[in-house]
Amino acid sequence: MKNHLGSANTTFLRFKANTFLVLIAIFFTLSACTENPKDENETLGTSTPNGFFGNMQSSDAFTPVQRGYTVALPRDHMSHPDFQLEWWYLTFVLSAEDGQEFGLQYTLFRFNTELVAHQSARANAKKSAEGSAESSASHSSEDNLHTNANSHIARNWSNGQQWMGHASLHTAEQHYFEERFASGGVGNAFVNQQPFTTVIDDWVWKAAQAEVQTGAESKAMFPSVLTFAFGQSNAHHSVKTRGKIPAPTADSLSELNDTPGLSAVKVALNLDTYGPFIKQGDNGYSKKTQDERLRSYYYSQPFINAEGTLNIEGNSVKVTGKGWFDHEWTSHLANSEAMGWDWFSLHLDDGSKLMAFRMHAMNKNTKNSKSKRSEIFTTASYIAKNGTKETIEQANVSITPRAYETINEGGVARAVPTFWRIQIPIKDIDVTVNPFKEKQWNNSLFPYYEGRVEIKGSHSGSGFMELTGY
Repeated sequence: MKNHLGSANTTFLRFKANTFLVLIAIFFTLSACTENPKDENETLGTSTPNGFFGNMQSSDAFTPVQRGYTVALPRDHMSHPDFQLEWWYLTFVLSAEDGQEFGLQYTLFRFNTELVAHQSARANAKKSAEGSAESSASHSSEDNLHTNANSHIARNWSNGQQWMGHASLHTAEQHYFEERFASGGVGNAFVNQQPFTTVIDDWVWKAAQAEVQTGAESKAMFPSVLTFAFGQSNAHHSVKTRGKIPAPTADSLSELNDTPGLSAVKVALNLDTYGPFIKQGDNGYSKKTQDERLRSYYYSQPFINAEGTLNIEGNSVKVTGKGWFDHEWTSHLANSEAMGWDWFSLHLDDGSKLMAFRMHAMNKNTKNSKSKRSEIFTTASYIAKNGTKETIEQANVSITPRAYETINEGGVARAVPTFWRIQIPIKDIDVTVNPFKEKQWNNSLFPYYEGRVEIKGSHSGSGFMELTGY
């Protein structure tokens, strides 16, 4: 980028990034010290007992997801810091004029680490106090730990929120991936309004204008510009820090792609919509199990047109395609009960859209039976071309794995179901879902499968598939 930092600032940013990695590692290690034994006999191809976010610690201190709340836009485009987890998720199916095909992902995650750290310190202080023979000493011990748990509040570089960014590009031959981390309150990772903006370092998604008309949901987020650069040639995982955050404009499309640098991939896309936002589930209340113990707030924008430029190792190519945006926040998926999920966002050839998922949850009634550890909850949303949504209940949708792919990443061999069949008889849908290529795996802090898919059967089309917990 043109905005290079001086050596002092670069040193500070590296120190900050390294410090954050140490802190988040300690956080997840401490969170994992709850009673959550791993089944040593767990086989390949089944969701892991610890789940996708299983190393985090569930806590009643976070704001719960409650039925009856209605997602309201543009208000809920923003961050919800009192909830434990949140993500803003963009995926794109892109094509070039010369026939090249691409699968692109941009995701910003937010984690509330403040409340868990405070609660853990309080619990440890209470335990220490109860075990002390001297009441005055134990009182002092509790006060000291209480103070230590909150001492970071006074530090001007942390607000109790931690951020993680993921960027991934699949060409027919290559996979480029990068993962970034940042502490909240510093200024290099946030979600703002007026205009809507998401930032982590110099990865920026920014609306073209501020929201000025009440109720104009689409104009709060779209049209917008997405610019980010990442990855190294043949590298699946790297953590980098960068300099001054650029203000993305239409002019930045060519500027970003013409700027030399270390990043293998430079992305600049103009985004606009041609349909409404979709509130998943019941007005945005999305249950993940039949008894609703796992749940979230969830809405989507499946009607995104994208056009712009990909610069891959110095070769610039103009692309067009379709995008899908998901925004979800919850306090109920960071425990061992949430074992993983199989999620699909599909653009069908008749202009309709399909969101479908299977949630793998720990079966509380069969603690010692390996064959019954996972109960599966299935649901879908059929979205007509005109934007009308119909929730498909579990009895009317079948999502079945057809074949598995062995993926060796991070020293672990996993059998991952990458070939599927989705059947929704009441909508005359019977399709097979096939991966765009092999090994679309993000070997990140939370490893997961995220990749482009192609659809055949009663409908054709393309989309994305996310598989977690394997």
